[in-house]
Amino acid sequence: MITICDTGPLLAYLNRNDPHHAWAVALMKQVRPPMLVSEPVLTEVAYFLREDGLAVDPLFQLLEREAVRLGFDLSTHWPRVRTLMSRYRQMDLADASVVVMSELHARSQVLTIDRKDFSVYRRNDRQVIDFVAPPKR
Repeated sequence: MITICDTGPLLAYLNRNDPHHAWAVALMKQVRPPMLVSEPVLTEVAYFLREDGLAVDPLFQLLEREAVRLGFDLSTHWPRVRTLMSRYRQMDLADASVVVMSELHARSQVLTIDRKDFSVYRRNDRQVIDFVAPPKR
């Protein structure tokens, strides 16, 4: 099973003050590396770490250790990203890249904190996306 990681779990893992930090740490101990991410996801994580006054180097260390690996090429898949973003008004570039990665890897699961949107998004237009999210509060 291939694991695709959205912004939220990665950010929660790297930010001890995140409300989902404990959940993300426990989850990351169970996931077999490498987790696939996209550059839009990395961009969001770096942005939010900086917004919270935290170092971004731990993010690059995950790449260096190959716990996380880039698994998406926007220059190849932008037409599909465009289609998805026109279909789902709430979808941002990072979410679209995650959905496309789930289409590219039939046996995959998505790690996200965004239960609401990933319950709506569909891969290959009709297939439910297998995702793992924190328990509902």
